[in-house]
Amino acid sequence: MLYLNKYKERVTSVRIQNRWVVFILFLICSFGVLIGLYQYRQTKTVDLSNLEINDIKLNEKFDKKGYEVNKKIKFDRFKFYNSKAHPDLTVKVREKDNIVKGIILVRDEKIHTNFDGGIGSPINNAIENLGFGYKRTKVGNDFSSVKYIDRDNHLKLNLLYQDLEIKRIEFFSK
Repeated sequence: MLYLNKYKERVTSVRIQNRWVVFILFLICSFGVLIGLYQYRQTKTVDLSNLEINDIKLNEKFDKKGYEVNKKIKFDRFKFYNSKAHPDLTVKVREKDNIVKGIILVRDEKIHTNFDGGIGSPINNAIENLGFGYKRTKVGNDFSSVKYIDRDNHLKLNLLYQDLEIKRIEFFSK
């Protein structure tokens, strides 16, 4: 009978240890979920669905007239087009349904946007027009970035600037 009691004590202590392990794992998972929810709620959102760059909107059909395929960029399921009139304007188009999924603008001050944020224009004009729901980050030594996110429409606008002057515009959709 003495042997049976020792066996019972050992089984009970193992069960208690397993309960602690499960409890600690549950606490870690709960903490991770809380951090994720906090981050999701703290992300600022701005309505970017009406933005246009060179009269092109995201998530709409792409008209290939005036554009040529950029063969230097290869990406699965996407084609990239450069404007013939403005070679620094690149448009990312999904091959399957010919929908615009991204616009990148670099070095071309003649292209207009409907948010007063063209290349070479002051970043303050774009911020006044788009609102203050952005996230500002440092990129490299001299550049800074202003990022607007539209969680409802899954859009992201990134304005890269130096000396308060916009140098690059990236506008993407998921």
